[in-house]
Amino acid sequence: MTPAAHTAPTNAARSADMTDRTARVAPTSITITAGKLAAAILLLACGFHAFWAAGGEWGAATAYGSPQLPPQAATAVIAVLIGCAALLLLARIGVLAMPLPRWMLRVGTWVLVAVFALAGVTNLIQTPDAYARDWHIYFFGPLLLTLAALCAIAERSIPGR
Repeated sequence: MTPAAHTAPTNAARSADMTDRTARVAPTSITITAGKLAAAILLLACGFHAFWAAGGEWGAATAYGSPQLPPQAATAVIAVLIGCAALLLLARIGVLAMPLPRWMLRVGTWVLVAVFALAGVTNLIQTPDAYARDWHIYFFGPLLLTLAALCAIAERSIPGR
């Protein structure tokens, strides 16, 4: 054999090989668990909003922070958006196949993190005379911040995806 046959790969070839290996890294169990837990919470919230959109009233005033409930059509739109968020998250962790580009799944997951974090903080800073204030400060706020953290874990724990 000639010495040329044993030459090391170029830096570009090594970099491409590392990128291929990184892209094939499977999600960790913590990623999948965080994503599935967040999706389960979202699907439960989607179910509540669908119930309210269908005319149910149990718990709606507390959840919406007002005895004046929003129109059923608006609640139905919220139910659909929450359901889509759960599906996006399941696609991001690889549990559900969706024909979306990888960048869209990444950006979508970070949008969920931002939306849930912002909603969580706004629930924590309720005015003293707010309707169902304690529910928002001690339940909905922490729940939304937990959702934001779970989405961030699901996103950040998947290298190269």
